Amino acid sequence: MADGALFLLWGSFVAAGCAAVAYVVYAVQPKLHLTWTPRRVVATDPSFSLAEPAPLRSATLGGVATLSLWAAAVLGIVGLAMRTLALNHAPYSNLFEFSMSFGIAIVLLYGIFELRSGTRLPGAFVLPVACGLYGSALAFPSEGQDILVPALQSPTLLTIHVALMILSYAVLAVAFGGAAMHLVQGFPNAVAERGGRFSWLPSEARCDELTYRAVLVGFPLLGAGIALGAFWANDAWGRYWGWDPKETAALVTWLIFAVYIHGRWLRQFRGARKAWIVVLGFFAVMFTYLGVNLWITGLHSYAGV
Repeated sequence: MADGALFLLWGSFVAAGCAAVAYVVYAVQPKLHLTWTPRRVVATDPSFSLAEPAPLRSATLGGVATLSLWAAAVLGIVGLAMRTLALNHAPYSNLFEFSMSFGIAIVLLYGIFELRSGTRLPGAFVLPVACGLYGSALAFPSEGQDILVPALQSPTLLTIHVALMILSYAVLAVAFGGAAMHLVQGFPNAVAERGGRFSWLPSEARCDELTYRAVLVGFPLLGAGIALGAFWANDAWGRYWGWDPKETAALVTWLIFAVYIHGRWLRQFRGARKAWIVVLGFFAVMFTYLGVNLWITGLHSYAGV
């Protein structure tokens, strides 16, 4: 079963790669003058409308992108479930499993966002991030651990803690995609009336709305994950908080997004500053996830790579 799970996980990687390419081509299609039949996508939730701008795009190409996205999500979820059954524990014992889980979570949550918002354009910025997470798994051993170290032998609490952290990271990856789109679109006064620098991307206001809504979901998930991690740390090491590098990095990440939320309506944080704070926050997410494990020794190095 473990071999079958590994096959499905790599299949998910391939499907996510195809989706990333399709989303990027779909986004830049008007710029390349590769236009087909007109098709506008209407948001399923009127209160959260990010309808795509006027340039024409291929419905077939968009369908291929979305189909590849959900193929990656389904293959990944089934693969993780099979690996859990094969190893008799959730997939959190090493960085291979965490990287795969992180990438699959981004794919799944972005798919949910796409269904809700009715636009595929952020996929050109979010899916490459997911592929990077999948690709990072190539650097780590894929063999699972049948017997976990004592610190990981708190299955219920630890599983919920890790799941919340992965989900929060994935939602914040969607926020990063919105912020990146915001920065690419730009907001100089000369193009303010048009809503941004490129007519084939969502307006600056829509990019900002996407980013804000994603952060509103990811921020409390991250806070809950950190809080549950403190309870797990008490079980594993006999203290709730010890300023371990991973704990400290996670707290700094949470504070960065707290600054974004509380400073969003201040004049000093208008325009590019808001988007740059989210980009900084996502770099903090990546450092917390990967940098601390690889470059800094701490209690969270128990699982190795």
